[in-house]
Amino acid sequence: MKLTSTVDIDAPPEHIFPLFLNARMDDRIPFAFRLGLPKAVSCSIIEGDGGVGSIRRCITTRGYMDQVIEGTEPNQRFAYRLIDSDYWGQPFIGHVADEITLRAIGDNHTRVRRVTTFDAKGILKLPGRVVMRQGFRQAHRYANENWKRLATANAAMRETPRNAQPHAAE
Repeated sequence: MKLTSTVDIDAPPEHIFPLFLNARMDDRIPFAFRLGLPKAVSCSIIEGDGGVGSIRRCITTRGYMDQVIEGTEPNQRFAYRLIDSDYWGQPFIGHVADEITLRAIGDNHTRVRRVTTFDAKGILKLPGRVVMRQGFRQAHRYANENWKRLATANAAMRETPRNAQPHAAE
């Protein structure tokens, strides 16, 4: 099965791509995640340099998910596949992989496209697919909002001169 989402972000690709290697999400817990879906808290590289073969770990509200990076083109493409998790539903997960592409769309704007392929396994395969699709739909929405928040904050910080001094009142 496949789920695709896109989000336009008011920041150039170089402000977004690093978030795939190291990011902390906000503290909100949207309704769907209160029902038991694992919500990402942070993701970072735990083994390797962020290139192909490196391991990225996402800490969630339900444990961890380890992913192997299968493709990376800085500021353009990032792909990974789930290889391990301590999530209670892991025995029913057959396959989960993501490919994220970034495309500049004008000055300081980027279209981020995320494609998740997934399948369930075992005796709960059919209902598992439905649950996974709904879960990934919520995860895409949540991640897109956070990438947008983090990237635009990074872009704003980079535009502010570091040595800027507040003007004294005259």
